Amino acid sequence: MAQSSFLQRPAVLLVLALASVSGVVTLLGHFAGGTSRQQKRVPLPGGVAVQSYPALSPDGKRLAYSAREGGASGAWHVFVRALPSGTPLALTRGEESDIAPVWSPDGATLAFQRIGEDKVEYFVIPADGGAERKAAEFPGAPESDRPQPAVAWTADGAGLVVVRMAEEQPPSLALVTLATGKVESITKPPASSAGDSTPAVSPAGDTLAFVRATSDDRGDIWTCDLKGANLRRVTFDDHGVRGIAWTRDGSDLVYSANRGRGWQVWRVPAAGGSQREIAIAGDRASYPTLARNTLVFTDSPETSIIWRAALTASGTSGEQPLIRSNGRESAPAYSPDGTRIATLSAESGAEEIFLQDADGANRVQLTRMNRPRLERPRWSPDGKWLIFSAASEQGWAVYIIGTVPGAQPARVVPQAGEPSFSRDGNSIYYVSRGEIWKAATNGSHAKDLVPSGGSTPVESADGKWLLFRSHRGIYRVSPEGGEPEEFIVPDQDMFWTGIQAVKTGVYYPVWERSVRGMGVVFFDYATKKNTVVLRSRGLDRSSGSFNISPDGKYIVYAKVDRDQTSLVLIENLR
Repeated sequence: MAQSSFLQRPAVLLVLALASVSGVVTLLGHFAGGTSRQQKRVPLPGGVAVQSYPALSPDGKRLAYSAREGGASGAWHVFVRALPSGTPLALTRGEESDIAPVWSPDGATLAFQRIGEDKVEYFVIPADGGAERKAAEFPGAPESDRPQPAVAWTADGAGLVVVRMAEEQPPSLALVTLATGKVESITKPPASSAGDSTPAVSPAGDTLAFVRATSDDRGDIWTCDLKGANLRRVTFDDHGVRGIAWTRDGSDLVYSANRGRGWQVWRVPAAGGSQREIAIAGDRASYPTLARNTLVFTDSPETSIIWRAALTASGTSGEQPLIRSNGRESAPAYSPDGTRIATLSAESGAEEIFLQDADGANRVQLTRMNRPRLERPRWSPDGKWLIFSAASEQGWAVYIIGTVPGAQPARVVPQAGEPSFSRDGNSIYYVSRGEIWKAATNGSHAKDLVPSGGSTPVESADGKWLLFRSHRGIYRVSPEGGEPEEFIVPDQDMFWTGIQAVKTGVYYPVWERSVRGMGVVFFDYATKKNTVVLRSRGLDRSSGSFNISPDGKYIVYAKVDRDQTSLVLIENLR
């Protein structure tokens, strides 16, 4: 009787009712979708050392990608495999590289870019194998053996958005109609930019996302419609971007960017807004691709060390490693007296400036900025200062730091990069908004020296000219301003950065199409000739990857010590 009375109390009845509802909801949740599953990171075996540019099929059951069967020096070919462990099927063969395949909306066909010595072509091929068909061809070729993705399908499967190369113009995006071959321009990047790449069409088909680069490895994500109208900037970082993918509902963009702590995967609203990291991808993830609740990306555990070689009349000799650490070493720079070398090193986790003797001994860490990515330090003429640029959430900025232990960096110019000192040490040059500026060493009295745009400003050894990269060559202008003039016409494709002027000429990096690798060229003032002085397998593609000693006897350079990429799958992505 007491028990019956207890159960009839209103409060107890309410508690029991709520418990019953909770149990039913839990039971229905198990029937509907099972228990909540954890995100899981799964390496994908592929059978070759270098795999990249993954693309998930619309149903998420198959993966297309590019791979190098011959290792880092071989050509890229397109492969398809079932997930998670299907046998790879090679769809393309040949001596030319086939880059970044993408699936048609119905999952039946793949499109990809083929890179020749002096042209780029776009092909479509059945996803199960078969005859390929050319969709478009343009003159020119990317200045890298790992170019940015260059093709996307329209949502109706009737056309391709591709990167179009053109002489004396930055790469732009164009629409190719597959039935007719008609080509229509979409974007018109500014002449001062490095061009547009990485097209990705929204699921609804009304919006195109892409990367607009400001230099060789910096840029932001933009969107527009397929006519090029309604242009909108989505990110404002001016960082490197590798790959863009749309979420299934078209609300967000997922992309890889180096925002100071390695190549991480980020998610941002397509209309713009706050970015959040997909942390499980780690800090060396590139070219993300999405389907349903699955993410696949390229994992690149790349490191580099500093090498030294003697400069000879015929090139170089006696190549040997000079500076090695547990992190990536890059951007070596001799002090004016040749006794020390400054480098960028990721030994401590983030990129920092280190100083060491010219033989690599007595190494000390100079900066401890921790958060930003750093770029190419340059010495003042008296050897007492270094100038460099660093990235943060607010963008790039120019800093100066003393070359003694314990010195603290001082920001002198915001929203700028690629700095260098004048030969008298009284001025600095830098790039801001694609234009070249000159200022006092504290950043005051700034003057827009080259409004037409350029990169990598550096004075000639006698201080009479300012040299800089523009279009596909090296130009010069008076340090006081004036009309720039073309000065050096490279025989090969020139990389965006890395000019070094000496008394007898100019050294600069090139992309050698014949060997599909980087080299360093010397332009001799006396003979007016360009000569390749360094060819080294694995030469680092980053800016400032080499430097000549003040006495002209040695060249130091960053070279990839390990360059192996693989594909990683994230299950149950949230």
